[in-house]
Parts: sequence; C-alpha cells; structure tokens
Amino acid sequence: MTLILDPAMRVIEKDHQIFVLHPGDGKRFYNDFVATSSVFLDIPGIKFEAAPNIDDEAVRRQLRMSRAIGGWHKGGRPEARKPSRSIGDYEVKLEGRDAPRYMREVKNLYVDAKPGDLIVIPGPGYNSRVLLAEITEDFDPDYRVDIARYGADRVPARRVTFIQTGSAKYEFGQRAIQLMQNRQAIIRVNDDHDRHEFYEHAYGDYVWGDVSGSYMEVTEQVIDQKDLTDVLFLTNLYGAMYVALKAGELETFVGLPLHSAINQYYNRELFGDISIEVHSPGFFGRPMKNPAIAGFVAAMTVLATMGASPQAATSIEVQNSVNGRVSACDLELQADIRSTMEIVTNAHAWWDDLCKTQKAAADQTGLKTKAKIVDKPTANN
Repeated sequence: MTLILDPAMRVIEKDHQIFVLHPGDGKRFYNDFVATSSVFLDIPGIKFEAAPNIDDEAVRRQLRMSRAIGGWHKGGRPEARKPSRSIGDYEVKLEGRDAPRYMREVKNLYVDAKPGDLIVIPGPGYNSRVLLAEITEDFDPDYRVDIARYGADRVPARRVTFIQTGSAKYEFGQRAIQLMQNRQAIIRVNDDHDRHEFYEHAYGDYVWGDVSGSYMEVTEQVIDQKDLTDVLFLTNLYGAMYVALKAGELETFVGLPLHSAINQYYNRELFGDISIEVHSPGFFGRPMKNPAIAGFVAAMTVLATMGASPQAATSIEVQNSVNGRVSACDLELQADIRSTMEIVTNAHAWWDDLCKTQKAAADQTGLKTKAKIVDKPTANN
C-alpha cells in the first residue's frame, strides 16, 4: 500500500487580499448576504455600466442618486418625496451634504476585490457567527440583487462562495475583533498578524508567501492542562525536527531524548505567537516564519498519531485536496517527509515511543488536524 498524505493546506497567492465588510447599519444585510450568496454595499437603485471609476462624474451622480433612494426607503417611501431616477438630476457644483457615499468603499469592493479574495463579515453580536467568503468572479455590472427592504431598487453585488466555518466573534483575538467592530463599511486588512488570524479561521493550515500557519482543533469536552501541554510540546518537537532535517542533523536528533532534542534544535525565530481557545471544540494556531514548517508539523502529527510504518512513509505521496494543482509546497513537503522517515526507519524504538506519546495526547484532547492519511492500493495489489 502507498500512503497518501492530504495536507489540506491552502497555498495563498502573495497578492491575496482580505476585506472586513460590515453588512449595513445594525448588520441588517447579514442574512441577505447568505440568502443571495453575494456581498454588496448599501447603494440601492443604481447600475454601473462597468467597474466603477469613482473619479467619473457619472458614477458620482449615481452614488448621489443611490443615497437619495436609500433615504427615501428608510423614510417610509412617501410618494410625494419619491426621488428622481435620472442621474442628470444629481449634478451639484459643491458636494456638501449631497456628497456621494461610499466612494473609497465602492472602489474596494467593486474594483479592487478580485476572485479568490477573502471577505470577512461580522455578525450582529459578540456571540454571532463570523461569515467568511471568497469572491468568485470578476465584477459583473449586470449582476444585481433584490433586497426586500428596497423593493424594486436592486443593488449592485459581487458573487461569493461561503466557507463552511462556525467561528463566533469572541473566538477571534482582540485586534481582529476591533476590526470587526469598526463601523467603516469595508476595511482592507494589511497587517500580517491580522492576516494570520483570519487565514487560520478560514483555511486552517496555509502557506502565504514566505510564512505558513498551523491550526489544530481540540474537541474533548474536558481537557486537562497537562494533556494540552503535551500536544503543544509535540508540535514544538516537530518544528525542531524540521530544523534538524534542514541542518542535515536528523540522525543526531532521533538519537536524543525528546526534551533534549527540542532544547538543542528548537528555533524561536521560526515561530510566531500562539493563539489558544479552549472550549468544545477549541483550537490552537500559530504562524510559522517559514513556508514549509506548518505542513511538516501537521504531517508528522498525523503520521505519529496513526503509528504509521516508517518504511511505508518513505514512499509517501502528497495530494493536496484544497488546491486545484500540485504546488511547489506540496512537492517540498513530500520530499521532506520521505527524507525524514528514511532516517526514522533506523530508529524504531524512538519512533515507537513518540507514536505512543502522540496518540495518548491526541486521544486525551480529541486532537484533530485538517491533514489526513489515506491508503492507496499499489499497482501490484
């Protein structure tokens, strides 16, 4: 049998963008986003002819008109105050109180956001679910959605696919919560720390540029501190193991007691701050300052938990179900695991002890990774 490793690791393009999008005042469009599988700004009653250029006076007039239409709906739709639907009626010499709304926001959502970009949509309360979605296609000026509160005044929108996650707002760190509580309509996320937190909730393990992220769940209802400490110890061990592998000193590493191996090879500069949330299910995640380490840690966790045969793992194949193509990261991970297990085949007692320790820690905490091992019959079977 040939072992197949599915790291389920998202490889993210370096120019990938993240936007926090607030679903209207009071989060009133939260359910509309879900119902229409789309996202939009609060700009009813208009239709862009192309990706909007906010410096174009015609676009600015449309946004002025949309502001009037939205205000009319919010005011109860009095017939006597029904706004004009002709953009020629919205020319002004001085913006003043009639300035168009959402100029920069329109550019962010309808121009800058590209297919694959991540949209973070906070819910109405601290315990509400944070929606995570990806833009699925380029801006289509003909695509508009019907929203009950705006009747026949349809809203320009972007199609999205929602990622199946169940993270509540309180599960995020304070920095991310502050972004989600900011009342600005749409915010571009630029800070790397914030990126990591949103990526780990959206994708679990990931690679972005020259960094990677590790994410594991702990699912037992009651978790003892020692058991959680054991899990964290083992992830550190695999990180140190990777350092030894790349230094050409893995044979020395497997000849050492586990604590001694960590003390000698663990490199703090390669690991970022760890985030831990212990509930049912809980999780812990951390950014790695190397694109390959997160995948290596997840792979070794899975191999040790299942007590995989080192000999069988020397011919392991990596098939990443998350990406549509084989990436350089997948090939590097495959080579690293094969090289590691070739050394481990000569350290059976060390590997057996490690597997027992890993399985006990995994059983006690209900440890789960997105990575998994499957068997594949060889051509001779």
